[in-house]
Amino acid sequence: MSRQILGLSVLFGTLSFIQGLGEPTTGLVTQPVLSMLKQWGLNAREIATFVALLGLPWCLKPLCGLLSDFVPLAGYRRKSYLVLATLAASLCFLLLYLLPLSAGARNLLFAALLLPALAITISDVVLDALMVEAGQSLRITGWLQSICCGASYLATLLTGVWGGSLTEERQQQLGFLMCGLLTAVTLLLAVVYVREPRDRPCESGFRPATKAVRESLRSPGVLAVGLFLFAWHFNPFSQSVLYLHMTGALHFSERSYGHTVSIIAIGSIAACVFYGLCCRRIPMRWLAPVSIVSGMLSTLTYYWPMADGASAAWVSMLAGFTYMMASMVLLDLAARACPVQAAGTVFAMFMALCNISAGLSTWFGGYCYEAASAVWGSALGFDLLLAVSAGFTGLSWLAARRLPRELLA
Repeated sequence: MSRQILGLSVLFGTLSFIQGLGEPTTGLVTQPVLSMLKQWGLNAREIATFVALLGLPWCLKPLCGLLSDFVPLAGYRRKSYLVLATLAASLCFLLLYLLPLSAGARNLLFAALLLPALAITISDVVLDALMVEAGQSLRITGWLQSICCGASYLATLLTGVWGGSLTEERQQQLGFLMCGLLTAVTLLLAVVYVREPRDRPCESGFRPATKAVRESLRSPGVLAVGLFLFAWHFNPFSQSVLYLHMTGALHFSERSYGHTVSIIAIGSIAACVFYGLCCRRIPMRWLAPVSIVSGMLSTLTYYWPMADGASAAWVSMLAGFTYMMASMVLLDLAARACPVQAAGTVFAMFMALCNISAGLSTWFGGYCYEAASAVWGSALGFDLLLAVSAGFTGLSWLAARRLPRELLA
């Protein structure tokens, strides 16, 4: 059993690490893309809209989950989709490296990034489904979630350093080449190490899965978890607003901002390790309120003045730790609520709610920041956005009160 858990941890950790590097809205190419848009003259609202639209494939996760649960490819429900998605993402990133991108090529850049975003969404759905199936059978959902999230933020640590350096040296397109090559490694791992029985009987798997989905949509527990996730993730304060504020109003260099992203990742990794060690010792009824308080703290931390690199580092470390602690609780709660027969679909529905909420709030936050900055200045506009965002997170307590007792054990 220990060998099995170790093998699953290494496999899921590696796949999550590479996926974190390649994700277009939060990975290695995120800061280079933001800097390109900024150099092309886009304002805060336009950049926030670009990022929000690029995240739309994440809203299609339930559809990807349905395909993975109900429509096997070449006899596999998971492996075939993972192979095809990583192959498509790798080819698209390599194509982006070869495309000439000049000022005014916003639409071309968006179209070229949208397909990798969709491919990585599909691979994320498959990885989540594999994690839920293995985690529930071994009762280690919290442990596997901490491994996956820790690996993702280890990737974020590197993307902060590499992304800042590429942006500072105006080598933005080199990031596309790096993502293409790294995603090709995922393709190799999916082909060689992802084990799944072939030719599963579609008849015996389809009916229980559809029944589980119907029951889940009527389940008060699943509905309560979905409402809680949506409410918690509606936070208008976003990474794009933080980037514009730090590199604009606070005059941080691109490299310095990249370092803060890496420090956020260090705090997040620490939170993943802490949660992985204590998640089975603390009941969920205590962890759910902690997620709300931690979410508010992760936003309010930015009230601390960031006058230099040292103060920005401390703020970023605390923000990363508190945000990730809250996120780990929410992911564990979502994994516990999923029926095994339709793990890909239901977990994808949960994540889609999170992404829809985050996308709407990102657009709303960019609009509010630009409007408030035009009237009261960037400093006060930023502070007002922090207060509004923390207030929205606090309101998620109303949804948390509806969580069923069996999930809070």
